[in-house]
Amino acid sequence: MLYPMNRYLLVNPIKEDKKESGILVPEDYKEEQSAYALVKLLKTNVNSKLTEETRLVVPAHVVEEIDLFGEKHHMVLENHVIGFFED
Repeated sequence: MLYPMNRYLLVNPIKEDKKESGILVPEDYKEEQSAYALVKLLKTNVNSKLTEETRLVVPAHVVEEIDLFGEKHHMVLENHVIGFFED
């Protein structure tokens, strides 16, 4: 397990389910990407007050993908968290 430090959080991006509309679009069409991403908090740094398993909203461009030993990890600085969802 990768343990985050220096205000980083280990997260898992939550992918939105895409629905097939049945509408034909040109091959070069690119779907608009949201400026924000929903992520699930897997592991916090030792100084964090956030709770693991919480769903967080962050700017999509700040999610860092790290590939180590054949595994992909996603990290976000805690300062970039905009909000969270409670169940």
